[in-house]
Amino acid sequence: MAEKVSTLVTDYITQEIKNGKYQIGDKLPSERELTEILSVGRSSVREALSTLVDMGVLEKRMGIGVFVKTTELNHLVDSYVVSALMDTNLSKELLEFRLMLEMAIAGKAAEKATEQDLMKMEKALDMHRKAIECDQPTLKPDELFHKAIVTSTQNSILVKVYEYISDLLHSFKLEMLKVEKKHISLDHHWKIFEAIKNGNEEDAKEAMKEHLIEVSKRYEDIGN
Repeated sequence: MAEKVSTLVTDYITQEIKNGKYQIGDKLPSERELTEILSVGRSSVREALSTLVDMGVLEKRMGIGVFVKTTELNHLVDSYVVSALMDTNLSKELLEFRLMLEMAIAGKAAEKATEQDLMKMEKALDMHRKAIECDQPTLKPDELFHKAIVTSTQNSILVKVYEYISDLLHSFKLEMLKVEKKHISLDHHWKIFEAIKNGNEEDAKEAMKEHLIEVSKRYEDIGN
């Protein structure tokens, strides 16, 4: 499968950062300059820059330009990963892997979660509820809830793998705010929480499965 032009632009920028051409705080060439340097369309440059901003590699300063936010690049900005963020087929595979991973995490959480872990989950749920009441985005409480679940497994490998997947999925989550179903997500989260709190591994897995299948359907809605 041929790489998207925007993926090639992203790869170029990250390589320039890795090679030391741009350091933290340095301003990148303008969109127009990048289109000339790489002989690509401006839309491809914009998409690449937006992806790297979402990843936390770059930051946009209104009316000034785009600046390097970090030079500590790792697997997150490898070309294959960037392709996964931008390619529909690979995105579906990533969501499938997330489903398998988080079902296992939910089951282990039901077995291992402490009272402190449950308090963190409940706090995230309360933040989610308040965000809905104030008509605010629910991305942060969503991420805090899932992070509290994986932390409760007391398995450092699961935590590391989850962090990696979460970084990859962050851009998707931002996009899915466009088709967000806040009350449905909160209801799913409460169902997951209750199963974990009751120590029921199978119910926790099933509740997580229902939740992430609904999330995947929302992602498909964006594509349609």
